[in-house]
Amino acid sequence: MGDTKTKEAFQVNDKKQMLVLVRYKPASAMEADSMLGGVAGAVQGAVDKVEDVAASIPGLDLFFKEEKEQEKQADKTYTYYNDYSAWDEYFKKMKDEMSNQLNTDNETMVFDFEASDAKGLENEGRKLFAEVKGKVSAWKDYTACFHFVGLGQGGNVANECISELIKEPDFKNKWWVQSVVYVGTPLYKNRHTFKEAEALKGKGKIYSYGNAYDLTQNAIAYFEPNDKLLKMIAESNSNQLSVFTGKIKAQLVATLGRLLSIEGFGTSHDNEGNINKLSQCKDDAQGLVGECVEACKNVLNAFPGLVQPPDLPKFDEMLNGFDGVPKRSADRLEKFIEELKKVREGTSLDTSRISIGKLFNFLCPLVDQLTATLRLFTVAGETTDQLFDKVMEKAGIEKVVAPSGTGIKTLPVDPYISKVVEMAKAAQEKKEEQKQQPGEEKQEGDAPRTKEEIWCDQANVMISTARSCIAAATENGDVDVKSDATSIQSKQKIAEAITAMLLPMMPTKKKFYGKLLEYIPLGGINSFLGKLTGDAAFAPLKNVLGKLKDGFDFDEGTENEPGLKKSLQYFDKELTRIKGFLDKNNYPVHKDANSLYFIYNGHNIMLGKTYGEILNTIDKETGYLDYMQRIGYTNFYNLEKNEYQGKGAPQNNLQPVQVLEEEKQDA
Repeated sequence: MGDTKTKEAFQVNDKKQMLVLVRYKPASAMEADSMLGGVAGAVQGAVDKVEDVAASIPGLDLFFKEEKEQEKQADKTYTYYNDYSAWDEYFKKMKDEMSNQLNTDNETMVFDFEASDAKGLENEGRKLFAEVKGKVSAWKDYTACFHFVGLGQGGNVANECISELIKEPDFKNKWWVQSVVYVGTPLYKNRHTFKEAEALKGKGKIYSYGNAYDLTQNAIAYFEPNDKLLKMIAESNSNQLSVFTGKIKAQLVATLGRLLSIEGFGTSHDNEGNINKLSQCKDDAQGLVGECVEACKNVLNAFPGLVQPPDLPKFDEMLNGFDGVPKRSADRLEKFIEELKKVREGTSLDTSRISIGKLFNFLCPLVDQLTATLRLFTVAGETTDQLFDKVMEKAGIEKVVAPSGTGIKTLPVDPYISKVVEMAKAAQEKKEEQKQQPGEEKQEGDAPRTKEEIWCDQANVMISTARSCIAAATENGDVDVKSDATSIQSKQKIAEAITAMLLPMMPTKKKFYGKLLEYIPLGGINSFLGKLTGDAAFAPLKNVLGKLKDGFDFDEGTENEPGLKKSLQYFDKELTRIKGFLDKNNYPVHKDANSLYFIYNGHNIMLGKTYGEILNTIDKETGYLDYMQRIGYTNFYNLEKNEYQGKGAPQNNLQPVQVLEEEKQDA
């Protein structure tokens, strides 16, 4: 009897409410692929193209080999709309409960739509408004509020509906929007918006939920159209060529072993024997540099779907410049040998004054050519403009839409990723604990990072870079990429955002350059030798490396003919200027989680299920949570569930949901 009185009192005193679920639900999967730019199937042609080119180049297999890995765990399209059963079940319950328990006039509706472009979403918003208006036509002069739950772009359809709803005379009197709950919705600064003050009237609230590893919500949704971009990313993911450096290392061991076995020149040394060693190294050096250059050139030419060197004259210049590098390297070494021969034949010169550091000047042409390559990428440069235009053309992008600054509350919805993140955190905490242990001998340098730490670093950098670059490019509003008014700075940021999503899966180019740079001694001789001795393949060098005196450095050279030390300074300056292009965090991420995983899996897993945090929010805003507590139930929720249990006794070990801190989008 007491319960009945409570229900009656609650119904009499409560306002009328409408709860609306807005979701994308296409008529067919084929239609969805076309609308959302889904990439169905593997891009096998891309793989075949690279394999064919690699097979046609003698010796290229010394550097690259195709790893026959299993299919990645990444989805190839959006599938969340195939099964809304969890949402259907919840809204069926709320339809009964809101009218039976809260107010008999309450309405609950589900609105499905098919449009995906901006104009289509506006039209769907007007259709939704017409349906809402029809259902509440009898609510005139009654106190009433509205709740909208938008899944993905459904949130923007809801926004369009709200924009129309607040214009209604009845709304201006006694109606307001009590809650808007966005789930995986990409929100825009200048599109699909409504006047919040007029809609919420100081009573309502806005909630935005997302997955921190959802690249669609964070980046893809702001490029229009994005179907070609998605296919470019798919092609980038289809080629898992890895750098096979065994033969490179073997040749470096042989070459450097001979070079570093030279203890010195002078009256007390075997000058003739040392010169013979240098002569033997000349062919080795020329062959090593030549193979590196050819591998770089052919892989650049082979990679599918990207800008090809013939598209840009400057890139032709870059490749043509590489052709002469091997001979120039051999010439530098030959010049040093001839200098030694002349000194040895003299009678009054002390040959010990000739620096052994000059031995390494044969690397100068390679370093100088790489420096010249980096200089192509200059602000407001011809190549920058051409490269941007070509990338935009191939990606099919016409506009980049400015994101909203609405904060997103991220939920740990992906068990696979959550496990990796936790393992990375545990590894980092263990390292910190070891640093704090008293009495233990501390090792020099940082401890090696675990694969989970590397994965987290790379994945987070990829997503944050894409998001922050989009925000920076659209700081002054939406960007028409074909407009002459688009600034160089905006173009650079847009290209950087796209590159961040492409590069993690482009080892054919990135990993090779990355590996090459590992053996270019940027940090001076000590850093260089440290890299070599840290690799098990270079164990034979450790004895001869120990013969180098402390303080040894590379040759400075002259302005007209810089030595390796000066060449490296020039290279380091250019590398620092565009360090994002060759950032270590742009290298391939995890074998099971590539760019496609973050685009498709990240979005699918956010929208395909109902999460306890979100359902609890809806219950709270509609008053259903308050009602259930009034009649004696206790609410418990975690990530997976939102339950009510009688007598206040929790069951199934349910605890409040564990969520990450609210994350403010870059404005």
